[in-house]
Amino acid sequence: MKKTRRYKQFTTREREKLFEYHRRGLPQRQIALKLKRHVSSISRELSRNRHKKLDCYLPDTADRKARGRKADGRKKKYLKKCPRLETYILEKLKTGWTPELIAGRMRRDVGLYVNHETIYQYIYSLKGRRQNLRQYLPRSHRIRRKKHGRTHHLGRIPNRIDISERPKAVEKREEFGHWEGDSLIYRGHTQALATHTERKTRFLLLGRPADRTAPARRVAMTELFADLPDEARRSITLDNGLEFSEHESFSEATGMSVYFATPYASWQRGTNEHINEIVRRYLPRDTDIRRIRWKTILRVQDMINDRPMKCLGFDTPREALVREMDKMYVQRDRKAA
Repeated sequence: MKKTRRYKQFTTREREKLFEYHRRGLPQRQIALKLKRHVSSISRELSRNRHKKLDCYLPDTADRKARGRKADGRKKKYLKKCPRLETYILEKLKTGWTPELIAGRMRRDVGLYVNHETIYQYIYSLKGRRQNLRQYLPRSHRIRRKKHGRTHHLGRIPNRIDISERPKAVEKREEFGHWEGDSLIYRGHTQALATHTERKTRFLLLGRPADRTAPARRVAMTELFADLPDEARRSITLDNGLEFSEHESFSEATGMSVYFATPYASWQRGTNEHINEIVRRYLPRDTDIRRIRWKTILRVQDMINDRPMKCLGFDTPREALVREMDKMYVQRDRKAA
């Protein structure tokens, strides 16, 4: 009897490659050969997962749509009745932990385990909605969804170097000292907070530019990075905001290579985007940043850097940074010997 081949869903990485090939204008048959997929699969993926408002194919949108269809097609499983486990989950949610952090620490703390998806389903179950548990999530949407990045202004930044020219080693997160940067806009769109996240350790550096102009952002970034060791400031990948127009002066002052992410490709700065969401929990969008003391902003930075992260094996960014700095000094001593 002939075996029926099972359809394999597109992975996030495949969708990123498909986006890049499609953006270059490659024919679907050529894309199919590169991705080792049937041309009909490429055509179906491009048509059913397009962003309707922008009328284009975006990987993050495609992932969201695929996950939504998958969730709708299966029976939802909610948290099993266990008072001790439920109490632990509620306690950690109220202290600001995400479902992934709760699931990651659960076995250590209470000797029980459910995965983060089960916790999300519990939050959005009838019982969870009655308790309004979604208010404790980083983004308390009425339904589970994913936002899209804001519109970028490609071409207005002089001598912009695209992320496609960034060394591949940076993407693998094997080397310390590569950062991602962005701006969080606040009250009246006249105030901004500068965020910078190291890709390997996820360590956060916050800055408060005097205003939203390019010179103010350059000064704030230079002050933050100027005192770091050379090994800790190799490169930075930025959003396409016009506040980064003076990137060449910043690069000259710090020795850091500067790259810019592709417009509408927020996953290319995924580390920074994730940390931005956490910052928003402590400093919401309507905050008057000018009235916040710098000491308070530094306290927020410390709280985030002392928060365990799943991708670090539930170590904190500060612990990961200290580990990398220790390695750096050991290597220096070996070279000097």
